[in-house]
Parts: sequence; C-alpha cells; structure tokens
Amino acid sequence: MNSTDTQGTVVGAIGGVATGYVLWLVAYSIGDATTTVGQWSPIVLILSGVLTVCAGVWGWSLRRRGKRLWASFAFGLPVLPVLLTLAVLADILF
Repeated sequence: MNSTDTQGTVVGAIGGVATGYVLWLVAYSIGDATTTVGQWSPIVLILSGVLTVCAGVWGWSLRRRGKRLWASFAFGLPVLPVLLTLAVLADILF
C-alpha cells in the first residue's frame, strides 16, 4: 500500500465518520421533535445497529474488490451513531 492509498483510506474514514455524525444528528432531531429521549433513543440504537451490519457487509465487499477509500468510508459510517446513542442512553439510565 503506497502513500496515495493511505491518504485515500484516511480521507474515506473521515468522510464516513462525518457522514455518520450527520445521519445521527438527523435521527436525533426527528426523535427529539416528535417524542421524549427515553422513547426514541432505543429506536435510534437499533437503527444504528442495522446501519453497522449493512455498512460492515458493504465495506467488506468493497475491500475485497480493492476499493480501499470506499471501504474505509463504509467502515467509518456507523462509528459515531452507535457511540453517541450509547452515550445518550447511558446519560438517561445512569
């Protein structure tokens, strides 16, 4: 792997994390506007889990085809939605 591949992988991962954060903010805003945190946060966590599985399969498929930039994007996509939703749940429950 040369430096161009490494740079593309880093850019893809940062883009995936940023996109995941924006998706989580959209879900958070919709949930916050329609119901209480205790009701929407488990739903967002389940959706984040589904996103994690789908992004993992997609990233694995892309990595096997040698598309490292898009694979790192896919692997970075679910990181913040899962972590932030768990943080919200921890704040509510504890």
